[in-house]
Amino acid sequence: MPAPTRIAAGLSCVLLIAASYGAEAARAGGGEPVVHVRTDAAANTAQIRAVIDIAAAPAVVWAVLTDCPRMPRIIANLESCKVVQSGGGKWDIQEHVINWSVLFPKLRTVMRNTYEFGHRLMFKRVSGDMRVSEGEWRLEPAANGSATRLSYSAKFAPDFPVPQFMIEQAINTDMPNVLRAIRKASLEAGKK
Repeated sequence: MPAPTRIAAGLSCVLLIAASYGAEAARAGGGEPVVHVRTDAAANTAQIRAVIDIAAAPAVVWAVLTDCPRMPRIIANLESCKVVQSGGGKWDIQEHVINWSVLFPKLRTVMRNTYEFGHRLMFKRVSGDMRVSEGEWRLEPAANGSATRLSYSAKFAPDFPVPQFMIEQAINTDMPNVLRAIRKASLEAGKK
């Protein structure tokens, strides 16, 4: 392929990626969650990236996101969230029981959360029904600090075989609902 053709092809790819990112940012900026799922059938894993803009200050969103006892009232498929051990606000260990679907058994997972106060929550599996469960939530101030861009990035792998299409369908259905629920709780908390 001649150099000008390679340059044009490369530029087209860059423009396509930029347009895709711009459309994604516009959807998130409009309050709609944006979720991307990539599965690996050989490893039986899923990687998730998600984002939503919330018209509430990062401190408000952070308070909602880190309120373990309140989470089952916010997130529909989370049956329970218990803090098992606390590290003085810098970390904790939580036990979650998740009921994703009548097709799947309830999942119990124990996670270690590490906190960068008001900015980042990192989580990693300690034990439970997931073979892999790790990722992070990031909060970025927007609109001069009166709004928040909430981003989620994670890798999951159940400890039992699940068809990839079922994992993708569950994530593509549940993750937007989780983000909307966090947004709703944050907006309600911001009014108080």
